[in-house]
Amino acid sequence: MKKKIRSLLYLLLFAALSLTACSSTVEFTDEAVLKIDGQEIMKSEYMVYLYTTTQSFIAAAGEDVWNMDFDGQTADELVEERTISTLQSVKAAEEYAVANGIALTDEQKKEAKAAAEQFISTVDEADLAKMGMDTEKLIPLMEASYLYSLVYESISAECAVDEADMAAYYEEQKDQIREDYTTLKLATILLDNEEKAEEAAERAKAGEDFAALFSEYDVDPATQNGEENGETTMYQSYMLANFGLAEPLEVGEIVGPIQVEEGRYFILKALEKTVPTEEEVKQMAETGYQDKIQTEYTEARIDEMVKAQKVEKMEAVWDTLEKFH
Repeated sequence: MKKKIRSLLYLLLFAALSLTACSSTVEFTDEAVLKIDGQEIMKSEYMVYLYTTTQSFIAAAGEDVWNMDFDGQTADELVEERTISTLQSVKAAEEYAVANGIALTDEQKKEAKAAAEQFISTVDEADLAKMGMDTEKLIPLMEASYLYSLVYESISAECAVDEADMAAYYEEQKDQIREDYTTLKLATILLDNEEKAEEAAERAKAGEDFAALFSEYDVDPATQNGEENGETTMYQSYMLANFGLAEPLEVGEIVGPIQVEEGRYFILKALEKTVPTEEEVKQMAETGYQDKIQTEYTEARIDEMVKAQKVEKMEAVWDTLEKFH
């Protein structure tokens, strides 16, 4: 459940941190672009959500996402659909909050203000111009995002988890959970040349000191400044997924070079492996099951509210909206 709640905030806060965008010279005019159950959605609000949804798509699939087909939809059509759907969920949460006496505390409002300031500080000026957005205009949108999380928590609390079902889930999933959440401490070497990567890997597998090879070959700028030693710890499942490995590494094992993207290669050495205890596995299983059941329940409730809404586009304005790619 928490993961879901935080994701909406992170979408607003951090999706743009490492992505750049096109410039815009069109003067911004704020006007209604949508109506959701008769409530006008201004262009500035819509464009904030369009921006963050766009950046989310790029972060997930890269710039090539705009050439992909999504079951007959273009990426732009799907981004538009997701943007409207997110706005509908936020508006449904606002109505639910009013009906159920849910409101932000003064402290949460301060957090929302700080989040709005951080967002504005990270976004390119040209994109802010497309959104017609500044800190003062963003604060109520960020407050709505915080309010959504409170509503999500309130609805999920209605859902009781069956103890017998949770126990059965633990028995079914415990081996996989133990495997997935085993942690590996890895030594890594990052290279930007395939020939050098092959050379470094051969030397590492022949028994040369891995730390010395790291100092000689690693191309991360932080390495040159002494800020990075190449060591990292991650869950086994994450390692397998992100490095495309079929089997987990054993302590002392070296693999690579592994191409993770064009022109970037990793060599990995497993230093330590930590298997979670039975108690930890049980806790993770119970938490995971509860999150799963409560998430399904809460999203179904919010989907019901969204389906009951009437959405109208202001076509004359809609056709003039810019994109963020």
